[in-house]
Amino acid sequence: MFKRHIMRGTLCLFVLSLGLYLGLSPAVRAQSKEDSGRGLIWYEGVMGTSSSLGSVTRFDSTLGYNFNHHFGVDFGAPVLFVHSSSTTTTTYRSANGIGDVYTDLRFTFRNPAVNFVSNIRGTAPTGSTANGFSSGRATADWNNHFDRAFGGVTPFADLGVANTVPDSAYFVRPYTTLGLTGHFDGGAGVRILPLVNLRASAYAIEPSGQQKVFSKLLTRQASSTGPGASSGHGVFQTAPETTGTADIARDHGFSVGFEASPFHVIDLAIGYTRSVTFSLDTVYFGVGFNLARFFGSPSH
Repeated sequence: MFKRHIMRGTLCLFVLSLGLYLGLSPAVRAQSKEDSGRGLIWYEGVMGTSSSLGSVTRFDSTLGYNFNHHFGVDFGAPVLFVHSSSTTTTTYRSANGIGDVYTDLRFTFRNPAVNFVSNIRGTAPTGSTANGFSSGRATADWNNHFDRAFGGVTPFADLGVANTVPDSAYFVRPYTTLGLTGHFDGGAGVRILPLVNLRASAYAIEPSGQQKVFSKLLTRQASSTGPGASSGHGVFQTAPETTGTADIARDHGFSVGFEASPFHVIDLAIGYTRSVTFSLDTVYFGVGFNLARFFGSPSH
């Protein structure tokens, strides 16, 4: 059945590539070395993950402005679509709706020794807690990105702290959390063709203190406490909402995939993410359209 999800994800990738931009967060997209100077930020994109549990797809509309080479701000409103799998023994549900709207404040510093991007994201609780699209509280995430190119190889590292587990550039999570969390991601991109990169990385989510986990797969009826799930599975698979120790939100795993920019305004991505903690295999895809480039903004 997992092969079927891979085929569906691949099909969605090529269909959506006709008009949408890579569904990465604005902070991650801003790390592109093409970003320079003052000008408009305008993104329309989609990012999705598919697993044996079902699929979670996130559409993002983002508008903002780069004031100069170093400072920028943008605002975004995600829309989420959750479709359950018919092959699981648990009865999951499908839902869609707006997520938490957000704003990014970004500082960029380019240097031959290392490139650095620091991004602070704040969200407002506009999403549905019943559908797991929001924790019902405002959240903040401070992420710091480092990279340096050595020919065709670019090692990178991301270090951040937040009061929620954020989606990564390659993993739209099937749950939302509330609680103090450190998140780490490190790896490298390798240029294998003029327009194609291979990207591989490992990630770790290290929560601290009490955590709440809201499932995007199960409709909330009542809260539960404690782990609530067997080893190798997440509480988001067994309970709509769970309050417990840091262990219920802890996760680590890895991703590998390909990125391509066949046209100046279109970017594509496809790959695989493995959550070792939750024994969860997912296929991710991203496609999108950079309207700032299309309209000739000097910042892209």
